[in-house]
Amino acid sequence: MIRSWPQFARKMSTANSASLTNLRELFLCGVEAVKPKSLFDGCHMSAGSIRESFLHDHKRYHVVGFGKAVLGMAVQLECHLGSRLSGGCISIPTGTGERFAGEAEFTLSPSTAIEVIECARNNLPDEGSLMAAKKIKQIAHSMTSDDVLCVLVSGGGSALLCLPKELITLEEKLQLIKSLATAGASIDELNNVRIALSEVKGGQLALAAEHAYRVYSYVISDIVGDPVALIASGPTVVQKGVAVNGKAKEILEKYGLWSKLPDSILKVIEQPTVREVKETYNNDLFLLGNNEVAVNCIVQQAQARDWECIVLSKRIEGNVIDLAPVYIQLAAILYNLKTNFISETIAKEKLRELLTPLPYSDVKMEEFISQAVEGNKEKPLLIVGAGEPTVCVSGGGKGGRNQELALRFTVGVRELERVPDAVCFLSAGTDGIDGPTDVAGAIGGAFVAREFEETFHLAEAKSFLEQNDSYRFYEAVSGGQYFVKTGHTGTNVMDVHLLLINPQWVK
Repeated sequence: MIRSWPQFARKMSTANSASLTNLRELFLCGVEAVKPKSLFDGCHMSAGSIRESFLHDHKRYHVVGFGKAVLGMAVQLECHLGSRLSGGCISIPTGTGERFAGEAEFTLSPSTAIEVIECARNNLPDEGSLMAAKKIKQIAHSMTSDDVLCVLVSGGGSALLCLPKELITLEEKLQLIKSLATAGASIDELNNVRIALSEVKGGQLALAAEHAYRVYSYVISDIVGDPVALIASGPTVVQKGVAVNGKAKEILEKYGLWSKLPDSILKVIEQPTVREVKETYNNDLFLLGNNEVAVNCIVQQAQARDWECIVLSKRIEGNVIDLAPVYIQLAAILYNLKTNFISETIAKEKLRELLTPLPYSDVKMEEFISQAVEGNKEKPLLIVGAGEPTVCVSGGGKGGRNQELALRFTVGVRELERVPDAVCFLSAGTDGIDGPTDVAGAIGGAFVAREFEETFHLAEAKSFLEQNDSYRFYEAVSGGQYFVKTGHTGTNVMDVHLLLINPQWVK
């Protein structure tokens, strides 16, 4: 069917298309900055201690790893170590090898000494994860004073290195983690529980390698604030005096799961909560990258486009139900300011009212307000957020936190009294995978809602939200053109949110 669009709508559609292209490019720029080669190149040039970790010429090097970024990280280690690399084993997501076939940055040498195990489809531990964990722990146990163990760690590592404590079955652990995730538990909470149930997490891999000459961990962070003890559940980070089991019990009680646990898990967690740990003198950790690297790249590229660009926070957490209204109100205030519908004084008051309750520790409220209100009104304004929100799943639909956030933004901004077509929003995961779907995220805006309304009623969009069915909503709009699709990116530093207010659309 051929639709007849008024001239104004065609102009807006063209402007939308150009701006959405820019947003997609900025997101991809951020992802590229945190790929393993980019991070190793940057760190190797600037950090002497990392360079020195490759210089034990008379020692045998072994590489183990687990995570979404680990294949590319292993390629970098193989390049740096050359013939000194004696062996190893990495655990990476199913399909990674096929996804990056032919890409030099993700291709180990034909004669590589590193065994590659692909497992944990949809980020869920499986028998392959168990096998990988056993092999990696065995390698750690085999280390001597002539051996250096290099441990590659990135987001997704918890599912790829799974070795439950005796009595606990893989299925029991999987069901518990699924229940926690569905209830809206944060990644910190999930990993604290994983540590309590594991034979290898929470520093136990480092302890297994106590006889190694050195244990070096190279880490790409996928958790807000970079708590290295929780990234991939911290297999090489030994925490002293931590009430591991007590913390896990507290989390399980918080989400109403304690009374529903199988006896095997209850027995493990009810053991003494503070465990005695040995001192580790051979253990060093390097944080290669985090979402700050991605955000800085996006800011630089936005400014190169002559856009105003402000970072809201790199520590965004919490339920998307609570986060979406923040972005919606930011869009409304800044749109109304740029169109001279409200004064700078009123805009500042409204922004303070909106930002003051935010729990993110890195928000510089007055600096943000000053930049947002006093900047050049004629230039596009980009607000950048980053972190890892959560979704409480109550419906049986298909989607992920980024798609749901974009959809909530779409519905909310459409309901504003002054509907700003000059606003668009991108939310996507830097790993390229949003929930159990084939997309990284989605784009939101009133224009998305209007296209949906050509065929459906806006109230039906709300039913998609009630069913946590954001993927099917975006499938129904213009053949899925508002999806953000990248495939597996080979890295992971959480999510990126880009909110663009473009005054050039307001003519």
